[in-house]
Amino acid sequence: MRKIPLSLAVGLILALISCNNDEPPADDDDATAPGCGDGVVDDGEECDDGEANSDSEPDACRTLCLEPSCGDEVTDTGEECDDANDWGGDGCTPLCTAENGQLEVESNDEPAEAEAWGGETIYGAVTEGDPDCFSFSLEYCSAVEARLVGECPVPATLTLHDPDYDQLAVGVPGADGCAVLDPEEEPGARFVNEGQWTLCVHGLMDGVVPYYALEITIVAPEDAAYPVDEEDDPDGDGKPNQCDADLDGDGVDNDDDNCPDIPNGASETPLAPSADGFIRQWLSAGPYIGNDSPDDCLPTDMNLVSADDAAAEPSLGDPAGDETWTILWSLEDRIEYLDAYGHVDAPREVYNVAYIYSDLEQVLTMGMGPDDGIRVWLNGESVMEESGCQGTNVDHFTEDVTLLAGWNRLMTKVHDHGGGWGNYARFLDEGVPVTDIEISLDPSGTWMSNQTDTDGDGEGDVCDETPLG
Repeated sequence: MRKIPLSLAVGLILALISCNNDEPPADDDDATAPGCGDGVVDDGEECDDGEANSDSEPDACRTLCLEPSCGDEVTDTGEECDDANDWGGDGCTPLCTAENGQLEVESNDEPAEAEAWGGETIYGAVTEGDPDCFSFSLEYCSAVEARLVGECPVPATLTLHDPDYDQLAVGVPGADGCAVLDPEEEPGARFVNEGQWTLCVHGLMDGVVPYYALEITIVAPEDAAYPVDEEDDPDGDGKPNQCDADLDGDGVDNDDDNCPDIPNGASETPLAPSADGFIRQWLSAGPYIGNDSPDDCLPTDMNLVSADDAAAEPSLGDPAGDETWTILWSLEDRIEYLDAYGHVDAPREVYNVAYIYSDLEQVLTMGMGPDDGIRVWLNGESVMEESGCQGTNVDHFTEDVTLLAGWNRLMTKVHDHGGGWGNYARFLDEGVPVTDIEISLDPSGTWMSNQTDTDGDGEGDVCDETPLG
């Protein structure tokens, strides 16, 4: 037998040992590969609680090693609900807040098919081109306020429809992105007709609104005070005439008021100019006709109310030549003669008298704006004569005059040559309207009506063409 060299034998032994060391180790039940669920938060993982990871336990790290969150179908701390969908109107919003109120029910996409509103906040969602409509009953002259509240994920609008389904008002997104229907801004939402009204929620451009919360507020007639044109609200109480139980604001209901259009109720406040200084209350005599002016539109110099017009100090009901002194009470700064005297043709003339109280003697600017010409007397002295033929214009003619301390008698005579007929009258102090003077219709001093009906005919003296019968 051939012998093997010692060096080669050692090499073979080392090779065998090396081959045995390359074999895999025996199985170890306690060893776990790195990854989600190993209890270690690795890169790309939000959490990892190992075997405690759960997709059903509140506040647990989820099995994909994500933190618990809204939309994972588990109600965690800070969430009121979690239904894991992107729509509202099912009791839970996509923000995991509970919808505790009325849940919108289809089909309600037309005013004629509107769902009845039960008085709670309405929760819903609008699919493309499918608005949600809700109906409710309104009293005569009430108002409607409506708004989307909470989170408003996309722009939406609100439309208000009357009992005939006509659209009368629109609410658009405000500064917070939520739609608002405000009667202050939308006339169609205030002073409404009685009946069944409808409010609809629309996605902008018929788009999708994944969730909304709608609040509706009905404002009772007695609380519905909103901007109204002066001509529709003469007493300035925020209610138009058709909704006002006290048209003139004198504290007497229309049904009991012997002059419902003129404030002649009990009052401790003497008459005063308007906020802009205009005199609105006058004793008035006219119309006088058939006396053409020899000087354009200057009133005639004929004495028509007394032997000496300039000296006349009339009281209500006194004779004024062929006429009687009655009250002309304007609800506007412009005195309109056609309402009382427009039944006669031009040329025509009218007299007005007001008693003015001043605390002190003062030089003021008297402003007149007649249509057409005018004569003016103050305390029996002629202070203005104008013959122009023009329409009414504030302070068209001015003259510096002296108001005495105490009572002053102001008389005007306005001639009309055709067309309109009226006047503006006030005093100015260096251009500022004078409002701190008292006005009376009684030469003996302060005048107050308190529903006075001298002849007992049921018509108060301030609106009676024949106050003494």
